[in-house]
Amino acid sequence: MQGRHNASGFTMIELMVTVTILSILLVFAVPAYQSYIETTEEAVLVNNVNTMEVFQEDFFLRNGTYAVGLANIAAIETAIGWEPQSDDGILYAVADGPSGDASDYNVTATHPDGLVICITFPEKTRCP
Repeated sequence: MQGRHNASGFTMIELMVTVTILSILLVFAVPAYQSYIETTEEAVLVNNVNTMEVFQEDFFLRNGTYAVGLANIAAIETAIGWEPQSDDGILYAVADGPSGDASDYNVTATHPDGLVICITFPEKTRCP
């Protein structure tokens, strides 16, 4: 008489159900994660730009105008003394604002992933 083998493991149906459930979870998880990353990158840009405002206000108190026409971090650091907390490849530029007379200014920050923010100060509004 032949003995029965106690087979252990997963059936093909169980594996297919598991893969299907994981696929459905990934469909929702990956876009949510990408959105989270983008939101975090934007928060870093906004935070860095907002810290620059303190240095610009100091410059304004000493000179009567804001420092504008600053095309990179080196120029910004030389003019107002601001530098980012970390060198993460973000590009910064300070340009004259809508008034055109250095009584306001625009700060543009460009993340290496392509995210760009522009804020007009001292109003703290997004650039048009």
